[in-house]
Amino acid sequence: MSDRGYEHRKRWNAANYKQLNVAISTDLAEAFKSACEANGEPARQVVVRLITEYLSGAQPEKRVSAGPVCSTRAKRKKAVAKMLEQLEALRDAEVVYSDNIPDNMYNKQEDAQRAVGIYEDAIAAMEELCSI
Repeated sequence: MSDRGYEHRKRWNAANYKQLNVAISTDLAEAFKSACEANGEPARQVVVRLITEYLSGAQPEKRVSAGPVCSTRAKRKKAVAKMLEQLEALRDAEVVYSDNIPDNMYNKQEDAQRAVGIYEDAIAAMEELCSI
């Protein structure tokens, strides 16, 4: 291309395009380049498509979607309190099961007692969460 054509293209690009600089990890950049090459698509084309989709409302999946139940601290505490009630009910059921195991089934008694201990630990952790 002649110098005149190059200058014309350079002015046109400056007037019609905006360059976005994004810093990402080297590993991620290399993986992205490799994936684009493997799919036969230029990286620029993939990025432009993602931006267009994002702007049109077809937003990509979010990594963590807590949902409306966990959107505020108060709602999270309420959810933890509900889980605490369920854990206590499960622990109580395990205690009843343990109490009704015949003496000759010693292994089952040990397993049930270990399960009760695990429930107790989980309940303690949940109670700690409720107190924060």
